Amino acid sequence: MKVVGQELPRVEVLEKVTGQSVFGADAAPGGRVLYGKMVLSPHAHARITAIRTERAERLPGVRAVVTAADVPPVRYGRFVGDEEYFASAKVRYAGDRIAAVAAVDEETAEEAARLIEVDYEVLPAVTSGPEAMEPDAPLIHEGYADYFAQAGVGDRHGNVCGHKRIVRGDVEQGFAQSDRIFEHRFHAPMVHQTYIEPHTALARFDASGKATVWVPTQAQFPLRAAIAQILRMPMTRVRVIPTEIGGGFGGKIHPTIEPAAVALARKARRPVRIVMSRSEDFQTTNPRHPFHLRYKTGVKLDGAIMAREIELVLGTGYSAGSGVMISQGAAVRAPGPYRIPHLKIDSYCVYTNTPTCGAYRGPAGPQLTFASESQIDIMAHELGIDPLDMRLRNAMENGDETPAGARLEDVHARETLLKAAEVMSAAPKAPGDHTGRGMAVAHWLVGGMASSAGVKLNEDGTIAILTGVVDLSGASTSLAQIAAEVLGVSLEDVHVRTADTDFAPHSTISAGSQALKSMGSAVLLAAREVKRQIQQVAADALEADPGDLDLDDGKVFVKGSPERTVSFRKVGHLALEHERGPIVSTQSVSRLTPHPAMAAHAAEVAVDPDTGHVRILRYVAVQDVGTAVNPLSVRGQVEGGVMQGLGQALSEACTFTDGKMNNPNLLDYKIFSALDAPTVEVHLIQHPCASGPLGAKGVGEPPIIPPPAVMANAVFDAVGVRIHDLPLTPERIVKALKDKRAQRP
Repeated sequence: MKVVGQELPRVEVLEKVTGQSVFGADAAPGGRVLYGKMVLSPHAHARITAIRTERAERLPGVRAVVTAADVPPVRYGRFVGDEEYFASAKVRYAGDRIAAVAAVDEETAEEAARLIEVDYEVLPAVTSGPEAMEPDAPLIHEGYADYFAQAGVGDRHGNVCGHKRIVRGDVEQGFAQSDRIFEHRFHAPMVHQTYIEPHTALARFDASGKATVWVPTQAQFPLRAAIAQILRMPMTRVRVIPTEIGGGFGGKIHPTIEPAAVALARKARRPVRIVMSRSEDFQTTNPRHPFHLRYKTGVKLDGAIMAREIELVLGTGYSAGSGVMISQGAAVRAPGPYRIPHLKIDSYCVYTNTPTCGAYRGPAGPQLTFASESQIDIMAHELGIDPLDMRLRNAMENGDETPAGARLEDVHARETLLKAAEVMSAAPKAPGDHTGRGMAVAHWLVGGMASSAGVKLNEDGTIAILTGVVDLSGASTSLAQIAAEVLGVSLEDVHVRTADTDFAPHSTISAGSQALKSMGSAVLLAAREVKRQIQQVAADALEADPGDLDLDDGKVFVKGSPERTVSFRKVGHLALEHERGPIVSTQSVSRLTPHPAMAAHAAEVAVDPDTGHVRILRYVAVQDVGTAVNPLSVRGQVEGGVMQGLGQALSEACTFTDGKMNNPNLLDYKIFSALDAPTVEVHLIQHPCASGPLGAKGVGEPPIIPPPAVMANAVFDAVGVRIHDLPLTPERIVKALKDKRAQRP
């Protein structure tokens, strides 16, 4: 292929580096914009006995104040209708929305927010899933049984808002057939996406009663639907315009401040912009779910895994959000990429008095793999088996089934593992008593969502793509490469336009590693149809059969007679007079069959036994990507995912005291910086995937999943202590080493 597979710069690179790109806080609708500010609960769990807004409303410069009295009494939620936009009778986490104000400047808005008086009756709070499951735990949603819930949510009782059980084979029989049984508990805390750009929204309400919202979002169509549902407006009265987005990683899918901005704009009759502070963003948005995990695994002495019994408890926050879906997906992926005949998996989604958790790159993946791959290493060590051999002994292959019974193809677990081991072993281990190596393998099931896209030939011979998918990671460039490949033009001749909800064909969300697969499939179909139309119009000009024509270099030529050509420019003009009319096609795809994308990582570390500091000496990431549409972009995705995964492995955790977050800022919440980052050696395994556009698989999720397990296994190899709780902080390592020394006879 001439364009697909080439390392090409992103098509919007000049706009980005010259500052021309319009991000959320840059949007300017015309007219003076008011400043919006949210009023949030300071308590994790409390009844509201009174809300007084009079002092705020009388403050000079205040143009609007909205509370639950100003919006319809709607309970909403994608899977469970358990959320109300403004709290009216009860708050369920520290950060719950009480009111919003709009004023002529930021200082006045902040003062008005402080003047709103709320009386609370404080209630006991629970912030962990297991704690919330206790029989005497305070109920977070007393009326949960009356809430709408989609079919398949599962058993609901107490604070459990969803339960998924998967049973395959007979786990007790599998344990009876095993030579050894291992059981371990692990914990992965809540972590935040920490995108560069906090949440922001600008809303305008026009005279016709239509709301327009400018927002950095990963999901403009679901966001439009949510705003319409919350405010009881027809979708035709809500227009969402996606701006450029300064990072999302799953955290900018669900509504946050957008309905408040719309409600304020409607009441004030002026545009209103709300920009979250970093502290507000940490405390009120959609971080990764904390997990408590129990793995019980039976194995033969040769390392064959016979049975696994797994219990997962997700603390989903004050509302179910996407937790029910994530917990069900976690149950399917919990056993890891292995062939295990006997399985019993229980996954519980549990309310807690914390922010509602949501999607974060590879939802549930790092937590599951940390537990599963740590235990694989524990078992290999106890059995005297090389950890690589143990993984190879049990790795899934083509034709195997997921725990849910779906048959898998395009499985490359063994090749990915072997490549990671080969690269790591190519260099000798660093000298020293406290260096170690670790590895882990993970998989992500890449499916696809309903999507559509338009492709047209312009009169000057260039190509335009119309899409509604938001470009987070180079998707526009890859879509342009697919169209250019099909139509035989250069990348410079293809323009991608991301339109808004009023004008774009319905598009998938930018999440789950499926945006390229979904939108790429729609673009591929549309480009092929445009190619057919070009051939049809050119056939008359060249006096040839359409089937005898081919496209290359912006021209149509007769196969076998390359001198007989007509340019795309000419075809574009001829089409306007041709019986078929302008050349354009909009094509759609439905949900696509999931296939596994594998990632095998290995690392070498040095651990200081006195301080517990972990220094990463080497990091190798091997990923099965199908066809790399743009290898430059793919490698960037892998490197970025590894860095985020290492932060979750070694330093990141949202912590709470009495339901209040202790570290809602980038000083106390430690993400990996350039000073921490190792060089990542990226290797791509390429086997075209039958169900992906031109063979592509999704690439965004897999690289973030293995790092916590890799680090845990490498630290054990270096200093002989096994850490079961993330992150692997110096304090935890030092404590484990002290405990180990204290246990020596």
